[in-house]
Amino acid sequence: MNFRKFGRDGHKVSVLGYGCMRLPTESGKTDGTVIESEAKRLVRHAIDSGVNYIDTAKVYHDSRCEEIVGKILQNGYREKVLIATKLPIWDVKSKTDADRIFDEQRRDLKTDRIDVYLLHNIQRGYWDTVQKFDLIEWGIKKRESGEIGYFGFSFHDSYDFFVEVVNAYDGWDFCQLQYNYVGESVQAGRCGVNYASKRGMSVVVMEPLLGGCLANPLGKMADLFEWNQHEGRDYQPVDLALRWIWDQPQISVVLSGMSAYNQVKQNLKIASRKDYGKLTQEELQFILRLQREYDKSLPIKCTKCRYCMPCPDGVDIPLNFELYNNHSAITKMKEEKSENILNKILYNSMSKQQKASNCVKCGKCEKICPQNLPIREYLKTINITFKS
Repeated sequence: MNFRKFGRDGHKVSVLGYGCMRLPTESGKTDGTVIESEAKRLVRHAIDSGVNYIDTAKVYHDSRCEEIVGKILQNGYREKVLIATKLPIWDVKSKTDADRIFDEQRRDLKTDRIDVYLLHNIQRGYWDTVQKFDLIEWGIKKRESGEIGYFGFSFHDSYDFFVEVVNAYDGWDFCQLQYNYVGESVQAGRCGVNYASKRGMSVVVMEPLLGGCLANPLGKMADLFEWNQHEGRDYQPVDLALRWIWDQPQISVVLSGMSAYNQVKQNLKIASRKDYGKLTQEELQFILRLQREYDKSLPIKCTKCRYCMPCPDGVDIPLNFELYNNHSAITKMKEEKSENILNKILYNSMSKQQKASNCVKCGKCEKICPQNLPIREYLKTINITFKS
């Protein structure tokens, strides 16, 4: 395992962190049906192999994740890792709520100290709450008392607003950003990575594979990988995506939501490579081609975080988006003029309640979408596409 410095004290952290938003579940979704025995096997194997950064949150897996992680880290594993979790800003309605939530998290995680603590999902809509209840000052006091080790925030908004948040407090230890090779200019993006680094902050990266899209590229992106294999270059999607991020020394740790044993093994192997953070010019040129094809192919840039769920009317928003993106990618990338039958069949096999056509345009999903997607318009387009 390779390590980099984290925090202003230079603590050594594994370059690969375990993101617990996508633990193995019976349903195959990021809901509360976690297969705890398998989750335990995966996370403990990662720790035994050198991973020392475990990321969770109160809302993950239908609010069961922290309790599950707390169980996994028993029998000596707690002492081997930094635990990172987050304050759900949207649940803070008074100054006492933050303390209550924090104590619940420590109870569920079975620890007195939370090593890495974040204000969760900073965006303009929540910034008033941060200021109204002095949550930055609250976090500073928790750090000073030793109840928190490192204090920072996760972010989902524009670069300009990111600068405003960073400048609001000189003592941020770190930030957590969505970042991947097809998202250099999305949200804070590369500019945010560089700005945080200049301010002395460590950078934690989430969604390095864009919800799995970059691990299983479609259409012409897939064709590019296949063509390069014929040319004798054995480029692998996950390897390139992770190493593209590690090629930037400003980044301390990359979180991967590993839900299967083969994913853990694969990521551990990549994170242990001697050249894990060095891309060749040939590889960089290949990634540039992938970026261009991605921009052409997938109309909805959804990361499948499921913050939009549950929909009050039962619409499965991420599933609708996934089917539409697959439909669009296969149709456009392969330039097929015939119907894309498979995704229409899958769409029609959904319950009436789950379909895009059941959207009543209440807009609740758009208020909490970290990507600020026009969800209602997308669902309207999806309904028209699969109805025709």
